[in-house]
Amino acid sequence: MPGELYDYIVSILAVGIIFVSGVLAIPAINFINMRQVDEQQLRNTALNVFNAILLGAGSPADWGSVFPFEPESVDFFGLAYAGQSSLYVLDADKLQRLDELGPSFITYEEVKEKLGLEEYGFNLKIFRPFRVDWAIELDPDDESVWFAVNVSRNEDQRPLPNAEIKSTILATARNVNPKGDPIYRVTSPSVYFTDALGFCEANESIDVPSDYILDSALALLEVSVAGMSTIVTAQTSLEYQNLLKIHTFGDTITLTFREDNETDPATWERRVLDISSYNYDEITQIFDGREALPPDLKITQGIGYETWSSVFPGLATTNPMLLLFTLRVKNPNRLIIIPGPFSLWDAATVFDFGPESGQKGYAAVKLRRYVVFSSMTFVAELTLWKE
Repeated sequence: MPGELYDYIVSILAVGIIFVSGVLAIPAINFINMRQVDEQQLRNTALNVFNAILLGAGSPADWGSVFPFEPESVDFFGLAYAGQSSLYVLDADKLQRLDELGPSFITYEEVKEKLGLEEYGFNLKIFRPFRVDWAIELDPDDESVWFAVNVSRNEDQRPLPNAEIKSTILATARNVNPKGDPIYRVTSPSVYFTDALGFCEANESIDVPSDYILDSALALLEVSVAGMSTIVTAQTSLEYQNLLKIHTFGDTITLTFREDNETDPATWERRVLDISSYNYDEITQIFDGREALPPDLKITQGIGYETWSSVFPGLATTNPMLLLFTLRVKNPNRLIIIPGPFSLWDAATVFDFGPESGQKGYAAVKLRRYVVFSSMTFVAELTLWKE
């Protein structure tokens, strides 16, 4: 009898422990299941949003190319190039409409509303398929330009050997006589390859007259790895980028200037000497300021932002990789060459839209996809979170 009673008590305790454990475990299991469901819903939402942005042209289909632009005219948001048979080809005009430094743009909050993301936050980045770090220097005594590049993977910075580098150098020179006209020179394309450490350097001579001295240089570096190419613009004077903001919308080129110097009105003057397009080693002039009416067309005078725009028929059809603007400025009298419209001098990221991340502790989903615009391959990255 005592043994049977002992077994009975033990069995009751065991059943009780199992019951209590089940009662405690059920809420935990439910919480885990709910969390998994929420994360799956977030992934599904992120995938739908990503497809809507990258595969949808929006409405109207050419909303990015309309000039002048009104955000209210956009019924549906999408960045795909209208009429393109290939998938994941983006419209560069639409991307530029997301730039808050542009003459007219669509805001982050407006994009969220048009995508139906009132309860979500997101960030859209576009970066190169590989990282390209660069350096460039002038050697006025030797009349040459030295540049170096490191090509590596974005994820872990592992070097990429045997990457092809096609370089074209645009250099400006000023006369030792302050009243002399500045000049610029363009070199023929040269081809180099990175070594086992992903490194490449070169020194290219610039032919200038004896009474001239090199003033600045811009290296157009077309970097190719495993069939994918990207353009990097290495420049000796990156501060020049602060003087001019370049946008293209269809056949319209728009320049927005920023001038902070309020002491000497002569330094506010900007004159366009040349506008050229660049496509696969080929530089084509599309505007000659010396033949414009009036001659040496002035872009801006005064303090603050000034905007100039002009239509260049056929520009959208040629779809150039980038545009090159040669400006003549005073004090000192010199030439400035500025590429655009995208920030192709950055080692990796060329476009960033939206806040960086959600609130601390909130789950976020990150998706990536290869995309093409301006005839170059990039990686688009969407980060989505619940607010």
